[in-house]
Amino acid sequence: MDKDFNITEAKIHLNKLLTFYNIEVKTWSKSSCGVAWKTGRQVKIPEPTNVDRLCVALHEIGHIRNGFKGLNYIQEYNAEQYAINEATKLGYDITNYENRAKWYVIMNICKGFRRKLKVENIPQEIKDWCGIDFNKWEEARLQGLKPWVYRKNQKVEFI
Repeated sequence: MDKDFNITEAKIHLNKLLTFYNIEVKTWSKSSCGVAWKTGRQVKIPEPTNVDRLCVALHEIGHIRNGFKGLNYIQEYNAEQYAINEATKLGYDITNYENRAKWYVIMNICKGFRRKLKVENIPQEIKDWCGIDFNKWEEARLQGLKPWVYRKNQKVEFI
């Protein structure tokens, strides 16, 4: 059973990881967004006041821990997996965050796809986790179509 969020526990865990990986918080984000810089082992992260903000902070730590290796969408996937695993170890329900994380990885795959990323080069593990049939994207590209549709309310739908 998932437990209620404990801000004190989250801060202690986050501080242990920051110390262990020798990461400096350059600034605390006021939103639920973060940044990890490739040089200087610094992050901008939100204070962990809920599961989502904790996972964003863990995601940025994951970037530095993982060393920014691979294509952008692979870096994002690996950072998301790190965040999800750490939050799960603490016993938190990460369902909402995982949905956000999948969306973020898919968005980065879209960027790669526009830059000629080939569907067959996306690791199967990532395809399975995203839950999208990327082969339909390739079919759409061959027909001169985009595999995503923008709606007036800014919602994006994938084929």
